[in-house]
Amino acid sequence: MEFEGSKKHKMEEAVMDERIYVALGREPAKNKSNLAWVLDNCQGCKICILLVHRPAQMIPVLGTKFDAATVDEELVRAYREKQKAKTDKILDEYLRICLRKGVQAEKLCVEMNSIEKGILQTISENRVRKFIMGAASDNHYSTKMEDLRSKKAIFVCQHASVTCHIRFICKGYLIHTREARMDEVRALSALLSDFQRLVSPHSDQESGVSKRNSEEEEEERASRTSSSRSASTFSYFGGSEASSSVSVLEEKSNHPSPPSLPCTGMGLGMITFLINSTKLWQRLAIQNHKHGQ
Repeated sequence: MEFEGSKKHKMEEAVMDERIYVALGREPAKNKSNLAWVLDNCQGCKICILLVHRPAQMIPVLGTKFDAATVDEELVRAYREKQKAKTDKILDEYLRICLRKGVQAEKLCVEMNSIEKGILQTISENRVRKFIMGAASDNHYSTKMEDLRSKKAIFVCQHASVTCHIRFICKGYLIHTREARMDEVRALSALLSDFQRLVSPHSDQESGVSKRNSEEEEEERASRTSSSRSASTFSYFGGSEASSSVSVLEEKSNHPSPPSLPCTGMGLGMITFLINSTKLWQRLAIQNHKHGQ
């Protein structure tokens, strides 16, 4: 009983410690309404504010902007460092807003040329379970708005990990929610456990079989070598057995090898895994059908 209670307590602590990641842009004035919604609706949760920083591709030189590839590396580095310092100040401003509301928050800056890909990378690397981002710019908002208007939001909604629960907001209003699809995750977990259970015992058997086969091949090779040497010895002394030994060896070497089967090279464990995986998916499909009825 004590063990179960301590386990439950640890699980509750893990849930309480789970962070909500919030993606905001470089213009605090346009993002304050979205941040205000987060602070009002996620009280008691730890917040991580994400800002994807895109390195400048056009570098200003003498009042004109040039492509970074055509500008001196030192100038490019100096300008990009200034832009990154500005990004850090923007994040600090967001943290101050959170602090005034009494909310614990931290900042995260990810450098990438694509904002949406930077978001996906953050979700994947940090195993994010709760994420909030904008659905569109404020000027696209309307009271009847129920779908995503931002290409970035649509891309993230379509490609983010299925275990991540994502809410899309615009001008301080919740527009769309993409639920985490835990049923698929559980199915994949069950499939993985079946894979480990099936492959582990067979891998040992296969390694033993391959070891025995290699030993038999070595013995056969040694036998052939000794026979060849004895045939040469008899031939040197003019013995009649030399010719018969050589002819037998030639017949063995010229004998055609049996044709290889289509599944040659596929281990027994892998074949068993494929069969059991098919059975597992069939069982899951039948269970889902029964629940649907």
